[in-house]
Amino acid sequence: GKLITKLIVKNPIVSRLYGWLMSRPSSRKKIRPFIEQYKVDPSEFLDPPETYSDFNAFFYRELKPESRPIDDCEATVVFPADGRHLAYPNIQKADTIYAKGQIFNLEQFLGEMSLAHGLEGGTVLISRLCPVDYHRFHAPFSGVAMIPQRVGKSLYSVSPLALSQKLEYLIENRRWIIPFKLKDGRIAAVVVIGATFVGSAEFTFEPGFVEKGQELGYFLFGGSCVATVMPPGYVQLDKSLVEQSQNGVESYDLMGRPIGVCSR
Repeated sequence: GKLITKLIVKNPIVSRLYGWLMSRPSSRKKIRPFIEQYKVDPSEFLDPPETYSDFNAFFYRELKPESRPIDDCEATVVFPADGRHLAYPNIQKADTIYAKGQIFNLEQFLGEMSLAHGLEGGTVLISRLCPVDYHRFHAPFSGVAMIPQRVGKSLYSVSPLALSQKLEYLIENRRWIIPFKLKDGRIAAVVVIGATFVGSAEFTFEPGFVEKGQELGYFLFGGSCVATVMPPGYVQLDKSLVEQSQNGVESYDLMGRPIGVCSR
């Protein structure tokens, strides 16, 4: 059973096929039942539900700006996406996120890019999106966003259950690394991670300066994940967010809400 599941869920061809089915006009009939079953609020949508050409178009729908206000305090860092979040002040202790004894290799996670050296001992926020969530991701801070760099091939699940068995799924999965040059000159990274039935992400920003809360892109159908990696001492995380994370409990919150305050 595990072998069959592994062959199916890690295969990009399966995700591409499923994504193609969700982009067919016939998939429109799934939209209304999905809204009703999961109690998704259409009043937040930028466009009426009946205007979407297929399920995928509904899945990565835009929302009215007022439905996701961006925290206006200049000193805050915000959640990059709706979802279930875990935050740790020191990424070197990320082996405690899902199961003790597992090693989180930052250099491999960032595609062995040189920016990993400036992020050792830094802060990590892992934001897990489920299919019912708003699936666009945004800048958690202001800075100069660079061209996304794709690494990895597999498309494993990124659920806590899967990662408790193997944290390295975060390293093996297909992902896009967006380096950021922060206002203080240091480097951070937003890592956009694909998962089962998510074959791709689309980016909507132009490389250059972006404001906190500006849209960076969106996922196509499926569950997915965004990891925000910040340099040591950059942010003082919300105390309750840290405490819940240390207890292995995800905190649900919305894009644009603050995760903490910049310490410099």
